[in-house]
Amino acid sequence: MLEVVAARAAAGGLRATFGRMVLDILPPVAATKGTAVRHLLDETGLRRALYAGDDTTDLDGFAALDGLELAVRVAVASAEGPPRLRELADVVVDSPAAFAVLLETL
Repeated sequence: MLEVVAARAAAGGLRATFGRMVLDILPPVAATKGTAVRHLLDETGLRRALYAGDDTTDLDGFAALDGLELAVRVAVASAEGPPRLRELADVVVDSPAAFAVLLETL
């Protein structure tokens, strides 16, 4: 059924992207989690950042940290998550609760 929805969205000029247990229907603009992160970094002048994610769309967020003075990429691992996220991560946690513990520790 989701393939049909994705096809109808594409026919209507929208972008359909499958993620971890989700179908994102997006406007036809070049905006990703990565462009959002890059915009925030550029606007604030921050040179250090931590980004955590659990889905294919978070790969763009990871990439947006390239070139920073300090970048920490955290993968919240799951059976459904993309293996590439774990490969690119500096830290891997096994659940959102484990990520919360990591943040409390920091």
